[in-house]
Amino acid sequence: MTSHGAFIAAFHILFLLIPPLSAALWWYHRRDIGARYLPLLLKHLVFIGVGVQGFMAGLKQIFTGESIAAYLDWPYSPFVAELGLMNLAFGILGLIAPFASRGFLVAASLGYGIFLIGAAIGHLRDVITTGNLALGNIGPTLWSDILIPLGLLWLIVATREGRRPT
Repeated sequence: MTSHGAFIAAFHILFLLIPPLSAALWWYHRRDIGARYLPLLLKHLVFIGVGVQGFMAGLKQIFTGESIAAYLDWPYSPFVAELGLMNLAFGILGLIAPFASRGFLVAASLGYGIFLIGAAIGHLRDVITTGNLALGNIGPTLWSDILIPLGLLWLIVATREGRRPT
């Protein structure tokens, strides 16, 4: 694995670990005013898992698309830059969403979640059809593509109005 591949893999792992830790720290300092953990976790997962991840992935795909394709062991195509623009757009939405209305937060989460699940299906289909076991195809990227949308969906349902406080 190249140092570039290790860098990308580490970031995918961090996008899964930082939101629960940052939300726990935030909750710990706000619990005296009645802060609840799950709504904080949702906002932190959207900010980091959608916003920061989408923004960074977008920039990397736009400016270093060939290295991203190599990490996945896929052929490079100019479409990678177009994918980068989509990631950048969702990244910006994810950076704004925690400070906007719940509807905006849910929409940004569901939109990016649908994209990530689709990406996970694409990675798995590539493994099945070509046997591509590159780290970028089956490693932390795949797990991030699965766990972030599932976490977002669970948190959206768990924090909806009418639910008992957590």
